[in-house]
Amino acid sequence: MSKINIDPSKYVVLDVETNGLSSIRDDLLSISIYKPDTENMYNRFLPLELNDEVVTTHINGIKTNDLINLLPLSQDEVDDIIKTFELKHRIILTYGGIDEKFLTKYFQRHNLQGIDYFAFYNFKHDIISSRFSEGNITKDNLCKLYGIENIQKIHSGSNDCILEWKLFEKMNGNKLLITGNNVFEFNNDYIIPVSYLYTHKNFKYHLPNLPKISYEIEKVFSLAISSKDIIKFPTNFNGMIDEHLINSMLNVEKIDSKSFLLENKKKLKYIGKLPSTINIVPMFFNPDGTMTATHEQDRKLEQDINSVIKSLKELISPLIDFIKNNIFQGKNIKSQELMIYPDKKILALCDLSNENAVLEIKTTLYLDKYAEQLYYEANGRSCFILLTNWREYPEKITYTINKVKFIFINPVDQQIVRLNKAKEKIETETIELKSYIDSHNPVVLKCKKCGLEWKTSYNIAKQQRPCPNCTSKIVASKKTSKKHILTEEEKLLQEKNKLVQNFLKCQAKLEERSNHKLTLLSYKDSKSPAKAKCLSCGYEWQNRWDHLLDRHFCPNCKQGK
Repeated sequence: MSKINIDPSKYVVLDVETNGLSSIRDDLLSISIYKPDTENMYNRFLPLELNDEVVTTHINGIKTNDLINLLPLSQDEVDDIIKTFELKHRIILTYGGIDEKFLTKYFQRHNLQGIDYFAFYNFKHDIISSRFSEGNITKDNLCKLYGIENIQKIHSGSNDCILEWKLFEKMNGNKLLITGNNVFEFNNDYIIPVSYLYTHKNFKYHLPNLPKISYEIEKVFSLAISSKDIIKFPTNFNGMIDEHLINSMLNVEKIDSKSFLLENKKKLKYIGKLPSTINIVPMFFNPDGTMTATHEQDRKLEQDINSVIKSLKELISPLIDFIKNNIFQGKNIKSQELMIYPDKKILALCDLSNENAVLEIKTTLYLDKYAEQLYYEANGRSCFILLTNWREYPEKITYTINKVKFIFINPVDQQIVRLNKAKEKIETETIELKSYIDSHNPVVLKCKKCGLEWKTSYNIAKQQRPCPNCTSKIVASKKTSKKHILTEEEKLLQEKNKLVQNFLKCQAKLEERSNHKLTLLSYKDSKSPAKAKCLSCGYEWQNRWDHLLDRHFCPNCKQGK
């Protein structure tokens, strides 16, 4: 990972206060811009237009009365801001993506020109954290760790701009890695646990040279057990129970890699620990498969867990026999074998393994996120994954073992695929994509007509907006012409055409993502249920569109029905 240049003359900091989280339904209440090299500050309140009153006063201190009789931004004011703060030439720094979304929608609503030149950079993407975090990775908490002063309970755009710049300076162009609420400064000497590629957001954006791993599976074993005496515990207790009991019944050889893992962790610079609201229940694993609680108040939980372990021990013996004899061929089985790939800076810990095979144990039905982990654990050996299906609980629990075959995509080819996809989303007959890193970094565009090259954000570029130079000339020439007002019939037709185009675009995207195994039957918007159909078995089901894209497989075929 390369460090970011933090020269203050290359940046301005932007922060907005809003009346909610929807850039479509909620008002933009204020805009603040800070020039860190000159300490010049712009702060502007905006009138309510979409909402009747301010409902976020407890967050930003802005009241409804503060916005009465205010005027919206004018084009002259925007032009002056762009010139004063050099917005065409500087990177616009934000902490989070909400600032860019709200400003873009505001410019669209008011037909304001100039945002095409804005190159936003959300430096929150430089914070690599677990997707299962507690929501405690906030700007304020990170500022406290670095000793940055003047953190306020009531947020203002101007103060937040200064805090964000100070935090950006303290990070010094480095990435942060957060594990178990511990905050570290990341560096290239650290060998990354492969499981982080899924559990931690943004890692793949910072490791572009890793190959893409896909897979095919073949079911080799299935066992359904009665769940009459089985309790489904909160959090990850059931997964821990399964793994520990299986290890105990297989009499595995536990590999101790603590010293290596500790030395590897020492390569990271420790910043501090984030506040946590989660109550951890400490327990010890016993050789017979049972568990012992550390604290007296957890004895009842200990009894319940051990009761479940006793029931499971009798019920899963066919599973244990299959693992021992069919997967590991009666040979010695290791637990937590360490695999290290120095060239790719990746390490993997295997749940169960020997010289011929590796078996990963998961309490989930979704394999998509574990392809890389399984690939690196296997290291050329036969690979299997044990999945626990709780969907039919409390009637039964099903254990399924699948054999996994990997499909390797070269990182160079993968980057070409990414670039081509970006070109499809951005380029038009008149606009060319000149420079692209990834969706988090600004891109450089070129107009084929006038030759103008300009830097802008990926999200703005993929809207396929025309050249801002050519557009400004057209707008200027049409200022005196009468604007055509659409009739209600024209508006309805325009909206209908837009819906049809969105549906066709999403249908093609799902078919491509699923390798033409699925098709889309209905679609409204990204957050609403969409209807899909499997072209192999004909099964139809509904799921939210973004989830459907993320889990682009037929649930019926996955269960082998």
